[in-house]
Amino acid sequence: MSVLLVAAIVAVAAVVVLYKQREGVVNSSANSGLAGWDARADVGPIQLRTTHFDQAPEGFSSGVELRRAADEQRAWARAIISLKDPTGFLRVGQGYRARVFVRDVTASGQTVGLLLGNENFEHRPTLEARYVSLDDDQWHELVLDFICTKPAAADTGIYLALPTSGPINLHITGVSLQQSDLAVPPTVDGQASRVLDFSGAAGAAPDPTVWNHEVGGGGWGNNELQTHTASRRNSALDGRGQLRITAREEDLTGPDGIPRKYTSARLTSKDKVEVPPGSYVEAPIIAPVGKGVWPAFWLLGSNIDEVGWPACGELDILEVVGSNPGTVHNAIHTAAVDDPKKDMPYGNGDEGGGSTKLRMPVDSRSHRYGVYFDKDLIVFYIDQQPTLTYTAAAARASGRTWPFDKDQFIILNVAVGGRESPEGTPFPRVMQVGAISIWDGGVPFG
Repeated sequence: MSVLLVAAIVAVAAVVVLYKQREGVVNSSANSGLAGWDARADVGPIQLRTTHFDQAPEGFSSGVELRRAADEQRAWARAIISLKDPTGFLRVGQGYRARVFVRDVTASGQTVGLLLGNENFEHRPTLEARYVSLDDDQWHELVLDFICTKPAAADTGIYLALPTSGPINLHITGVSLQQSDLAVPPTVDGQASRVLDFSGAAGAAPDPTVWNHEVGGGGWGNNELQTHTASRRNSALDGRGQLRITAREEDLTGPDGIPRKYTSARLTSKDKVEVPPGSYVEAPIIAPVGKGVWPAFWLLGSNIDEVGWPACGELDILEVVGSNPGTVHNAIHTAAVDDPKKDMPYGNGDEGGGSTKLRMPVDSRSHRYGVYFDKDLIVFYIDQQPTLTYTAAAARASGRTWPFDKDQFIILNVAVGGRESPEGTPFPRVMQVGAISIWDGGVPFG
């Protein structure tokens, strides 16, 4: 190998390493004055000044002090710290770690949030955020691990959501944004480890060695209006490799003895097929829409009978509120550390994001909905593009348990009601599900 070729390889490797490790924030600890720092609110000023700390996190001695006098309630208050090259540095599909150290001198108990965006809360490459309640005057490290899901803009920066009421006396230092492999699942090559197909004659039942029918009414914990049945009218193969789950408007008295006006189906793989941690599971689905229609593709912890819900964990790969036909919701349900019966959801359009707007309604064509989970990480996907990510470290830091180091089973269902009335919606409504693929060890794409 020539000297020139060796030199070229070394140079390229050095550039790659440099790019991967370089810092994305312009002036992370205000060593260059207040360049790249800005703080504002819709009412009243927020004062910034550089300062040196007698006691600070290791490696830092300077930073910024934010002050605001107490006055009327505000709608918003924020600080923006500029990035060096947001459009080049933030790449869709890449994992990142944002970090900031914050201290409330007055131990006010108020909340500060860490996210990315511009001054108008736009141009957000991730909808995820982390918040901390500052109940003491100690330094707190706020960490946000995320996958970039949308392109950044030239004005995208580190966005600190500040308290909207009361006085502020905050110290900030060590603002950082770097590429990270922590938020990226491993990749695997080859075919799926297991495929749950729906081959068979039209009108036949799905494979009973894989699927159970959960039947009855009772609201299913969500004030749902349907009775689930094992009838082929509500779940059957279409003869072309798909499962059809059909919600109908028809009177039926279920095993609970309660007459209801709707029927549907709920299939689970409990005790038959389990998805182990470290797996990626994906299915092509055409989801039904319409007010009061609530289709879902999800996972539940296989130990639910022993520990109960939400301690077993739940991963909502696809949920659609039928009156909003172009939006797909992802969510994580897990218990509070101090209360196994307290649900602490993440996603579903609230904390962390988890709502993805598609260009067309979800019933217009099939999309591939998937999730990867293991002992450290969860990432949801639509058409193999990440839509929501969450880490065990972030969950535990927010008082949540992490039960996703254990097996999960699959659920497919179409509910009626629950979140909204189906009055005026024509039935039947059908969810079409193609073969469900499971890859052990990672995702089958990079």
